[in-house]
Amino acid sequence: MKKYLFTILGVVAIFAFFSCGSTPTAEPEVDTTEAQAPKEDKEETVTEDFTQANQTLLAQADAARQKAIDAGAEKYFPEVLAADDKYYDDVKNNISSRPAEDHSAGIKEVITRYEALATASYAKELKLKADEFGVSDTGGERAISNFESSDKGSDMRNHADNAFEIYSKLLLAHMGTMAKSERNAALEAKKKADSVKAGVAKKTEYKAASDTFKKADSSYVTKDLEGAYKGYHSAKNAFNGLYESIAEKRAAAQAAIERAKKRVAEAESYTIEADSIAPIQGEVAGIEKEDAVLLEEDSFANPDDAVIDVESSAEAKAAATIDEAVNSAIDAAGGESK
Repeated sequence: MKKYLFTILGVVAIFAFFSCGSTPTAEPEVDTTEAQAPKEDKEETVTEDFTQANQTLLAQADAARQKAIDAGAEKYFPEVLAADDKYYDDVKNNISSRPAEDHSAGIKEVITRYEALATASYAKELKLKADEFGVSDTGGERAISNFESSDKGSDMRNHADNAFEIYSKLLLAHMGTMAKSERNAALEAKKKADSVKAGVAKKTEYKAASDTFKKADSSYVTKDLEGAYKGYHSAKNAFNGLYESIAEKRAAAQAAIERAKKRVAEAESYTIEADSIAPIQGEVAGIEKEDAVLLEEDSFANPDDAVIDVESSAEAKAAATIDEAVNSAIDAAGGESK
């Protein structure tokens, strides 16, 4: 019995030995590290600096204001100028308090206002000139009134442009008619001056008048109608002055010739009577022979060669063409050139 017990214990001991020597199965390790949340990319907000851009636009605004002043804004539209200056001051105050912000919209409004003011001043000057000539246009007057009552740059610009266009066309049409009429009058005056040989009798003055006419033709062709009108008017007066001066002297000379002829006729009558009473016999000292040459023969230049042609140049022909175009336009409109 004891032997059997020892055998069982030995088997158990052997089993226990082998059981203790075996390698246990490894269990998975648990990661105790806390999961990290993914990092978000933070974009930095960059604020654009408009300081330099604002200064550039302000320089343009100053230039636009000066242009309006030069155009006569202080004289023609002082109230509008004051309102525009007040608006400009407000814009500059905003820039001073926030110089880096974008103030382009406000400054551009200032520029538009001043540019419109300059255009309106030009239109006003044209209107006054039209008043001097006795011509007017209700559309132009209304456009100027609308400009003065506007308080928005774009509206001011539209009304100013409209007024300028209306008065420009009005004056061009009127001055074109006046220049055409004065050119024809100057040509007639020149013909009168040529009829009394002004190119010979008053060569310097005649050439100056002809040059003035040619310069007026040049202005006429280049659409400087006011300059053309003034030039033609000056040439007309100069040619008329030459004609009247020379004609007066010629009339006085002719009267002296007639008086001399009368005296010669009277002297011949006395001579015939004397010869009948006591005829002269032979040669008398101090009296030349009948066939004697008392003066050297002289050759006179043709006075027609002194006439200056003012109608054959390219500019004169172009001016004449403009005359025809003006006449055609007047005929088409059923009007009359005055």
